[in-house]
Amino acid sequence: MSKSATVNPTLPTPSLGTLPGAWRWLSLFVLLSALSVLDRHVLTLMVDPIKQDLGLSDFQIGVLQGLAFAIFFSAASLPLGWLVDRYPRRPIIWLGVTVWSLFTAACGLAVNFISLMAARMGSAAGEAALSPAANSMFPDLFKPSRLALAMAFMLIGTNLGSGLSLAVGGKVITFAENLGTVALPVVGELRPWQLVFIITGLPGLFFGALVFALREPARRGRLHESKGPVFSETLQFIAANRAFFTAHFLGFGLLSVTGWAFMSWMPVYMMRAFGWSIAQVTEPLALITGVGATVGTLACGWLVDRMFARGLTDAHLRVCVAITFAIAVLGVAAFRVDDPHMFLLLITPIVSFLGTGAVAMAALQIVAPNEMRGQISAMFLLVISGLGVGMGPMIVGALTDFVFGDEARLGESLSLIFAIVAPASGVVMWLGLRPMRKAVDTARLRVQGNG
Repeated sequence: MSKSATVNPTLPTPSLGTLPGAWRWLSLFVLLSALSVLDRHVLTLMVDPIKQDLGLSDFQIGVLQGLAFAIFFSAASLPLGWLVDRYPRRPIIWLGVTVWSLFTAACGLAVNFISLMAARMGSAAGEAALSPAANSMFPDLFKPSRLALAMAFMLIGTNLGSGLSLAVGGKVITFAENLGTVALPVVGELRPWQLVFIITGLPGLFFGALVFALREPARRGRLHESKGPVFSETLQFIAANRAFFTAHFLGFGLLSVTGWAFMSWMPVYMMRAFGWSIAQVTEPLALITGVGATVGTLACGWLVDRMFARGLTDAHLRVCVAITFAIAVLGVAAFRVDDPHMFLLLITPIVSFLGTGAVAMAALQIVAPNEMRGQISAMFLLVISGLGVGMGPMIVGALTDFVFGDEARLGESLSLIFAIVAPASGVVMWLGLRPMRKAVDTARLRVQGNG
């Protein structure tokens, strides 16, 4: 073992047991996370019909997939994180789910680029509530040595949502296309892609209310008994640990650029490069995303927790450094092959191990005091949404439209992302290994001091 991988086997782990109801909360978070990703990603399957009906370019589609979503997601994250640190988290989650469900359905009423962008922004503002509230609850439900795996289970919801957006979304699209144009009372005539948004958006109104069937857990590990620090105190805490937070936020932000660019354009690439239909694309991608990503996410969470429990306190970043370089090689290779089955074989491990969000969030919750978790989670979401969601899909569209000038060269745009951005994220995370070890040791001493 290298000297840089400092192990502290004698440092005791805080006694935070798994509470009754923890797994019920986790199950609900999985469900809501799946719904959020389904609502967010179903657009990726309808790029060409939307382009045709609304007269859009690849760049505008990239804006709808990324920047339009990221702006309001980021803008809402910080105030929602502030609320999460001070007030009951159940009503915040319910309100967020309700808002994103209504605005997803509103996407189905869009008649031009502006109206569709406005609906995407509203959906993003609602989705910004779930992660800060859930991330704030996890350390109150699970002990630190089980935190990464528990949060990995929540990320399964993201994987399931991605798979559902491909499998269910594909079936709904086929169903809607067979119906053709549908006339509804008050709403009027709807194209198939508009009907898909309405069908996928409305179920969240019911599922969001399920939060009130569970008891909210008591907060643990607070610095002091109050409703939470002012924002300036949180900034001071981040500044005191700036080496860790810089490497963490920027490293995972760059990885998010790679992930969002890849996942947003992958179905479109397969349709254009291999001439596959929506049905042909959705079936294998749903399997890879739903099953492969789930296995990879759980394996990553299990490995990190095992390493952390053995005293390797930089495990969260160390594992992700290896992942970034692996997916860089696989990603460049995937967009060089002409056989669709070989392409699917190469992207399977990429999809499986792009799900590092649980590990990233677990690292933050271990380091941050309880009353700062919502705000710090929100800041992290702001960074990864601004870089990943906001820039990833849009950069690909811009490269295709303005650099290569040919939508058939979409694969070259994606290959550049894997060749440049993925390795850069690994280098930044590697620089954060030592600062993370220091931040974790400080957090443990703080919890011990508070009993």
